[in-house]
Amino acid sequence: MKSEDIRPVLLLAGGTDPSGGAGLAADLKTAAAMGIHGCPVVTALTVQNSGNVLSWEAILPEKVAAQIRVICTDGPVSAVKSGMLGTAENAIILSETLNGDLRNIPYVLDPVLTAGGGYSLADSKLLEVLKSRLLPLSTLCMPNLDEAEILTGIAIRSKQDMENAGEALLRMGAEAVLVKGGHLKGDPEDVLITHLKKTWFGGSRITAENIHGTGCTLATSCAALLALGFPVEEALHRARLFVRRVISRNFRRIHGYIPGHFPEAGPLSSKSDGNSFYLPPGFCSVCGSPLQQSPGGEGHLHCEMCGYIHYRNPLPAVALIVHDFDRILLVKRAVPPKKDMLSLPGGFLETGETPLECGSRELMEETNLELTDSRLFRIKTDMTAYGGILLVAFEVTGWKGTAKPGDDASAIMWVPLKEVPHLAFEAHNRLVKELQNTI
Repeated sequence: MKSEDIRPVLLLAGGTDPSGGAGLAADLKTAAAMGIHGCPVVTALTVQNSGNVLSWEAILPEKVAAQIRVICTDGPVSAVKSGMLGTAENAIILSETLNGDLRNIPYVLDPVLTAGGGYSLADSKLLEVLKSRLLPLSTLCMPNLDEAEILTGIAIRSKQDMENAGEALLRMGAEAVLVKGGHLKGDPEDVLITHLKKTWFGGSRITAENIHGTGCTLATSCAALLALGFPVEEALHRARLFVRRVISRNFRRIHGYIPGHFPEAGPLSSKSDGNSFYLPPGFCSVCGSPLQQSPGGEGHLHCEMCGYIHYRNPLPAVALIVHDFDRILLVKRAVPPKKDMLSLPGGFLETGETPLECGSRELMEETNLELTDSRLFRIKTDMTAYGGILLVAFEVTGWKGTAKPGDDASAIMWVPLKEVPHLAFEAHNRLVKELQNTI
């Protein structure tokens, strides 16, 4: 086999998930999104939906061993990630392979012991095997707070407790430990503990909802980046950015929320406006041939000549919710699409801008107000006349200056928050409704 024919391969040991949001389903989608080939090893069959695990059954250890064996005999493996193992026997099988055919490659341990609702996902002997046989083999162990407490016996109520638990896991043999702090109150922060230093990763909550499968996605994206040769700290930084995008594209099922690992496939907006900027591309960026729409006008644009699929990545845009609790600032659009309709101030990011820089610029250009105080309110995706939009919404509670219209706004007005009319863009309507519900 020639070296140019080899693609990085990630061995993924874990449980199935019929909802498609977590477990091996999330692992495979994450690996594919990061350009890695994922090989799934099924360790448990679960019955679960987007909100709850109802039951599970472990795969026989000899079947787990057989799955791993055929992967190893089919070519090199670049890294390993394990999630739900279910039984001590399955964990022992994996540890033996990590000490044998898969030694000296990165191994990410996501120590899945319980489901989000508290349902046990492990037999009574698995905990000791994780501690004695898998932790010492791990390049990176990534417990959430509950898992860190179970593994170490340390009650975690603060950032210092998180550091203490991480150091304890390091002493138990892990090369590096990421203790995930998403279950603590306030903005989520994770801490990476290595033998050299402690690194805190800060963040903000993108949504109030619990998104099913984010832990699997983070661990697998880390494993993929380690397989590509990134050092642990940089792999974590990049993986957390990827997970933020996945969370921002979440969608609702009846019992919970599923992460969006890929851009929405379609259909294209039936209300596209030929006068709008940022229309979908007309030619293939790989071979230059005209792009064709899928039958029925739905799905991604694809090239019939070379077969390349053009994912319509959402355009980054900012919306500004400027309010004083009783009133909200709206602008009348001076340009298509939705000309003469009301909307929130905002616009598209320019090259090199951060969302906050874009918001400050758009507020000044459209309303003549200088932004002085704001916070991230929501990150949403939407299909509009422009195509797919990734919308970063800031709640603005501080500003200076006298409001007057400019740029894309022909007029501005303060409207009672409880009397906001239907706005030009559905994403803006949803943001206003969420604000009304919080005040």
